[in-house]
Amino acid sequence: MKFNLKLLFKASYFNAIIVAVKVLSGLVTSKVVAFYLGASGLALLGNLRSFRQTISSFTAEGYQNGTVRYISEYSESKDDKDRICATVFQLSLGFAFIIGVALWLFSSYWSVFLFKTKDYSYIIKILGIALPFSSFNLLIIYILNGLERFKKLVFINSVLNIVNMLVSVILILNYKLTGALIGFITGPILVFLINLYVLGDDKYLLINVFKFKLFSISVLKKLNLYLVMSIYSVVIVSVTFLAIRNLIIENLGVEKAGYWEAMNRISSHYLMFFLTLTSFYLLPRLSKVNSFKVLKNEIKSFYILSIPLLVVFFTLIYFLRFFLLKLLLSNEFLPTASLFFWQLVADFISVLAIVLVKQFHAKLMFKEYLFCNGMLNILYLGLSYVFIDKYGLVGVVKAYAISYFVYLFLVIGCVVNYYRSIN
Repeated sequence: MKFNLKLLFKASYFNAIIVAVKVLSGLVTSKVVAFYLGASGLALLGNLRSFRQTISSFTAEGYQNGTVRYISEYSESKDDKDRICATVFQLSLGFAFIIGVALWLFSSYWSVFLFKTKDYSYIIKILGIALPFSSFNLLIIYILNGLERFKKLVFINSVLNIVNMLVSVILILNYKLTGALIGFITGPILVFLINLYVLGDDKYLLINVFKFKLFSISVLKKLNLYLVMSIYSVVIVSVTFLAIRNLIIENLGVEKAGYWEAMNRISSHYLMFFLTLTSFYLLPRLSKVNSFKVLKNEIKSFYILSIPLLVVFFTLIYFLRFFLLKLLLSNEFLPTASLFFWQLVADFISVLAIVLVKQFHAKLMFKEYLFCNGMLNILYLGLSYVFIDKYGLVGVVKAYAISYFVYLFLVIGCVVNYYRSIN
């Protein structure tokens, strides 16, 4: 397989549209949350976000990389494609239903765990109802990603983000924190109905997904390792972030936790183009790579495109940090400016590393993935405990940067070792 510069630029163009819509909708929501709910409200939403990411890893999100990989590999075979689609839909929606029932039955427990009160148990119940709809939407996106249907992918992603933004903003304006929590989880139900309409000619992908005779044990075995990888990653990240958030609250107060949450949210927005492009373009490409020489060409070309953009973009963000905080959040969040330097350093290194980590997904480097991600999060949590006393809140972000620096070299070593072992 030869490197395709034209396809990279095409993917970058469509990915930029997806990211622009996602970032703008996210920034509007963040601005409304910051204005009406403040730092403490942002911290509570952070807990709900971490919780939703954790349970979603057992459903559609757990099968993202496996679905994209195998749909891409077998895009020319209708029978294989039908088996993959049917298996992933039945697995994901089955788990979503089971988890939804569990959330409903134990809603009071999770409300106390996340919000320190039973008053929000109904939020957990709504999340349980919305989970299958959210899984359906994500599976459609993953399948279209694997088939490289870029235009339709752009449209569906844009609809999803705009609808979620509108629902969240309307509910926040009317019901404050309660509205924010409900809006965060109900948008997917509306998007589900829209998706059924906009799929158009690609509706054939759904014709056989509920035919149980197409459920494939061989596909299940392949996908389950991806599920374990996803669950492991999401759970360990969520637990790490929850532990660090609680560490900040205990040592520095809930407002400081809100500043840290604000930094994470801003970071997720400006990183989105680079990180989504790795799944949008690199994962389908790397799934077909079988030589270290081709891999180096793909990675080198991606770095040539992304590194200059990262340097320019991150430099602008640093010098405009006070303006961005006022524009995107409010004056209350200006203390967050002290976190930008080390956050940007960490995020730069993280992009370099995650580009290579896509090879773990493309070639199902299971043990390497568990080891590297485990070390990253253990380092981050451990260094945060050490640095928070010495440096305060900035110490947590320094810990993040150092952890990713070590992580990058671990990933490089694992990828090089993988190709040495097969050649």
